[in-house]
Amino acid sequence: MNGICASGPAFPCKPALRIWLRVVLLFGSLLLLSTHLYATSVVALIDRRNQRLVVAADCRVSRGIQPISTCKIIQEPGCTAAMAGLYEEMTTAFRLRQFVRDACREEGDLRAKAEAFVRMARKPYEQAVRKMRETQPRDFAKTIANKPTEVIFAGIQDGEPGLIVRGLEADATGKIRVERFESTAPGYARIGYFIGLNGHIRSYIRAHPDWAKEDYAKLAPRFVELEIAAHPDLAGLPVSALQIDNKGEVVWLAKGACDARQAD
Repeated sequence: MNGICASGPAFPCKPALRIWLRVVLLFGSLLLLSTHLYATSVVALIDRRNQRLVVAADCRVSRGIQPISTCKIIQEPGCTAAMAGLYEEMTTAFRLRQFVRDACREEGDLRAKAEAFVRMARKPYEQAVRKMRETQPRDFAKTIANKPTEVIFAGIQDGEPGLIVRGLEADATGKIRVERFESTAPGYARIGYFIGLNGHIRSYIRAHPDWAKEDYAKLAPRFVELEIAAHPDLAGLPVSALQIDNKGEVVWLAKGACDARQAD
């Protein structure tokens, strides 16, 4: 045997065939190396007037010829979470979705679940970052360095609707830092969070100073659609969206890529 060409008249290994096979093998090896996937645009808003939270996300988690779509919203009893950033690194133990789901199933309030995510994900994230920095330095510098992987935990905190954000970010040297942001009662320092792609959302806000008076159930998905239209290679339809009222009850506004199994 010579590579994957068998000898003999039935398996001719002509120069053109060898070149074609090398291209196929090279393309396959690139697929194996390009194992990290990216979640890209998530919006979470606190609707204080109607005592609810609205969360929306796109569905794209990979780039390339055949992009992959999946649900970026986790729903567990007492814990809803949406994610953006490094979604998965297959050569290490980093699986963002699994860490988020496991954190939501931890005991304690929403803040405790968010901290559980940091404990679970930090070391695997550091390992994934190190691997990518060593094997794919250009891709690391372009897509990972100084670009946080963030999770918005949405639900009831201290009896009121709240948003708690935890993130992991690597600098150019691979050093990891933890992000901690919160918008909870009674302070509500922020009306919401835009994680992942958000430049066009911020442009809309600057151009529409009364945007906060709009219906958040319609506005949050529309914000995500702005980024999808601007970055079709990074974010993709359909949009998934849900709302959480002041009793913690979840209503899906649009399932999008979140089928019954993923959403539940």
